Amino acid sequence: MKRSWRVSLVVLGLVGSLIGVDIYFEYIRTAEREEERLTLLAKALDANIGEQLRATSRMMDALREDIPGQLFEKDGVQRVSRRMMILSEAMTGIRTLLYVDAEGVVVASNKAQLIGLNFRDSERYSTIRESHQPDMLYVSRPFNTPLGNFTISLGKTLSVDSEPFKGYLLAIVDPEFFGVLMRSMLYASDMRLSVAHADGQVVYSTQTSPDIRGISLSKKSDSPFVRHMESGRHASFIADVATATGDKRFFAIRTVHPSGATADKPLVIGVSRDVDGVFAEWRHSAMEMGALYAFSAAGTLVGLLLLGRRKHAFRNLHAEKEALRRVAEEKIQEKNEQFRVYFNNLAIGAAQLDAEGLYQLVNDRYCEMTGYAREELIGQMRPSDITHPDDVGGELTRMRSFWAGESDVLDIEKRILTKSGTTIWVHVVAHSVRDAAGQIKFSSAVIEDITHRRALMHALEDARGRAEAANRAKTLFLGNMSHEMRTPLHHIAGVAGLFRRDPLTEKQSRRLAMLEAGVKRLDTVIGGILTLVDIESGSTHVRLKKLDIEQLIGDVAAMALERAQPKGLQVTHHVGPLPELLLGDPVHLTTILACFCNNAITFSEKGTIRIGVMCVSEAAGNALVRFEVQDEGIGVAREHIDRLFEHFEQADNSNTRRYGGTGVGLAIVRQLARMMGGDAGCDSLPGEGSTFWATALLVKSTAPGAHSDVEDYQI
Repeated sequence: MKRSWRVSLVVLGLVGSLIGVDIYFEYIRTAEREEERLTLLAKALDANIGEQLRATSRMMDALREDIPGQLFEKDGVQRVSRRMMILSEAMTGIRTLLYVDAEGVVVASNKAQLIGLNFRDSERYSTIRESHQPDMLYVSRPFNTPLGNFTISLGKTLSVDSEPFKGYLLAIVDPEFFGVLMRSMLYASDMRLSVAHADGQVVYSTQTSPDIRGISLSKKSDSPFVRHMESGRHASFIADVATATGDKRFFAIRTVHPSGATADKPLVIGVSRDVDGVFAEWRHSAMEMGALYAFSAAGTLVGLLLLGRRKHAFRNLHAEKEALRRVAEEKIQEKNEQFRVYFNNLAIGAAQLDAEGLYQLVNDRYCEMTGYAREELIGQMRPSDITHPDDVGGELTRMRSFWAGESDVLDIEKRILTKSGTTIWVHVVAHSVRDAAGQIKFSSAVIEDITHRRALMHALEDARGRAEAANRAKTLFLGNMSHEMRTPLHHIAGVAGLFRRDPLTEKQSRRLAMLEAGVKRLDTVIGGILTLVDIESGSTHVRLKKLDIEQLIGDVAAMALERAQPKGLQVTHHVGPLPELLLGDPVHLTTILACFCNNAITFSEKGTIRIGVMCVSEAAGNALVRFEVQDEGIGVAREHIDRLFEHFEQADNSNTRRYGGTGVGLAIVRQLARMMGGDAGCDSLPGEGSTFWATALLVKSTAPGAHSDVEDYQI
């Protein structure tokens, strides 16, 4: 009997151990299967949303190339608005398109009720205007539109390259785009699919009760969203408590970047399931098996019999799970098929290479670009087979580095020989997918035809070269002419001096004074032109020398007072707190302040001329100092301020006739200020006066008497 008990206990212990191990590994398999499902869904959602961002970016690129020309045509606004209406209807997920000018006013839109609204105070306007990067796709934080929709917007500046800010294009995303896409991916009632802005605000979620749109996922420092963003990874799988609802969930999180484009803020998608829901079936099975084991312990023979039957029931349950798994795989396959259809209809070329470098997938656009049929490429050819012979060597070198794992991204421009024999330029961006050993499993690439763009770039480069040559010729001409004019001018001044030695009548003396004043004025103009020529030719340098700011400002104020007193003007000066022992170029600083004071005296009939110096900012080895001269003169209109600092420009031609001047001085001031690491400008109101300012980056010295030798510190 004892032996029977011992055998029975051994058998029960062995069976119990086997059941426990089986339950544990089923737990692991359940978690792994759910991670795989959620990860695949997140990847598919990432691909769809990323492609939508890319397509929207390309659409806005095309639109902004045409808008400037169309707006100046007859019915330009209506034509642009009609085109926006057609594009919004054709583009999946885009509800509204707007063109907002540089002042924030909506000029054109597919929604007529938005035209004329001013978005100048909106976050989107300030973000795009301050950044002003033509190639950047601006993704806004979620907001409520004037039409009452909670969504996000995609924006692109209308300007290109270094042009001034001309406004931007805005595409308002249709929230239902996320809804249709996400609801089609649900396979369990406890699933939740969400998309959030990089700042953490939820843009859309299938969770409607409670509605979590607008909730910040970054309010908790250890939330799944924050952990994913801080990790810097593109994809994460996390088991944690949900920030919005407080239930524990499995999260598959991915950061969405538009393919082939650059976004200032990415979108973040999350696909999650309730942990209790994931393991509900497993818990049910584990409890059943535990009950079976407890019942078997009550009677050895009965328990063994029941255990055998339960094993059979467990196999049936496993078969049902396999059937469910196959159904899930069929759904995934269906999604993959949808992706293939989308892949084949991309607007740019796309290809996938296998581990041997042979074409594995190509889309219709790539076949159209190369002229080869899909059957001729897949499994038969490599990219180097259609590369122009002159580019094959460089491509193979880059490809070897790419396949060796030195980089997971290949970005090249090359020529392709199409099947018809023509040559086109393409831009290729490829990414690799590697196994655990670091070997490439496959690589995918997007290929863009840039033949036309390169032709435009070459034409632009030629034009720039001609412009630079013309500018050098202009500078040389100005310098030579100014030197040639100075020789006879000095001769005239010398003859006038000889006349002064002889007795003169009052009339002759007055006329001689007019002649000397004209000679002096012309010599000043020629000197200004020669200074500009020296600056533009690189002959002018910044020479560092120990500065006595108080003495420098005092000397400038004294010189200004001599000119100001005959007009009844007062001159004051003030020097704010500055670091001790500053090094700079006193000659250039004096030139700048003298020019500002001369302008202030010339264009003022009353009031006080105020000279000021202050420290704007300090760093470890330098200080940015601002020099300004304030007057109470005629002032300058806002639209004319920028022209003041151009060569031979004044605010108004009438000023030249009334006050004199050539417009050279302020151009010299700005060039000198920029040579010293600063800038120059003006703040003014017509009729109330002007404040002309210039900043300079002065060097801080810690050793008294150091840097006293000017020649040793020339910049």
